[in-house]
Amino acid sequence: MKTKFLIILALAFVTASCTKPTQSYYVQDSNRAWFADTANLKFTMRDDNGVSQSFSFADIDQYMSQQESFFMGIYVKDFEFEHVYQSGFSSFSTLNMSVSLTADNLENAPEGTDDFRMDFGPAHYTMRIDGNKFYPRYCYEYNNDSEMEFIAEYLDKFNVHDVEYQGIMHLKLVDVAYPWMTNFPTEIYYAKHYGLIQCTLDDKLTLYRLPD
Repeated sequence: MKTKFLIILALAFVTASCTKPTQSYYVQDSNRAWFADTANLKFTMRDDNGVSQSFSFADIDQYMSQQESFFMGIYVKDFEFEHVYQSGFSSFSTLNMSVSLTADNLENAPEGTDDFRMDFGPAHYTMRIDGNKFYPRYCYEYNNDSEMEFIAEYLDKFNVHDVEYQGIMHLKLVDVAYPWMTNFPTEIYYAKHYGLIQCTLDDKLTLYRLPD
């Protein structure tokens, strides 16, 4: 038993002595298209009652986070993961919005995907994405960790106020009666390079993006 332990310990030291350079993971270029371009950072949404709200997004930001790897309690190497995000604000404060992508090496995640999160008012939608392929995980609401199911589909195009947008992410909550907070986005249409183009709150009130 002692010999076996010494062999394992020796292997751990060998592994540590062969430390590799930091392994880096970056967000896929195909996924970056889901952020709003500089020319599309400010826009207006108008609801069914004719009430308008202005939205303003910041430029895309990014940073690298580090994580250490150990074997048998011995340091082996570093991993670093890229985080890319874009924050936005609305004239109606309860509908602030942000979108983020994180590259990682999750074992059970579909190969080649990044972690995608959309925070919109009290709603937090999370999934894995690979360009135009979506793998929904769950949705939850602010101050409530209960997971809600949603569908995610890719649409080639979608018209809003006679404007055709191409490359659409369509998210829809499966059980729209579940959220308890008001102004919960139960359905979202989100376009590449533009951002939010249409959404429905509480499965009742719909907001549409006005032409520039």
